[in-house]
Amino acid sequence: MPNRFLRPLLIVEFLLAVQVWLSLWSQVGGQYHLDLMFWPWKLGLTLLGATLICAITADLLGADGSLSRRGVAYIALLIVTLIVAGVVTYYYHVNEPTDDQQDDSQPAIAQLTRAIPWKTY
Repeated sequence: MPNRFLRPLLIVEFLLAVQVWLSLWSQVGGQYHLDLMFWPWKLGLTLLGATLICAITADLLGADGSLSRRGVAYIALLIVTLIVAGVVTYYYHVNEPTDDQQDDSQPAIAQLTRAIPWKTY
């Protein structure tokens, strides 16, 4: 493959990897926990994961399909990134806000009186 096509294809792969990473994270970790998460965690881990996926692809293309030491290091960093994303998601799962409906207070009872407009009480 000529080198002039490599960079645009890696850019397309990066954009696709961002979408796949976020979709996988919301399906596995839960969209509610992802919504509670502080945005730099989501941004940083998503961009890091997508960058590592593109780096693994570029290393495989540069080494003619064989896995080099650098490729193994990229794979190890990708696994560490997945673990960190799982730990952050678990943290937000454990510390999610409680529901207001679970309190032990008695419900308010309303008394209704029949109002007849022509009759005075």
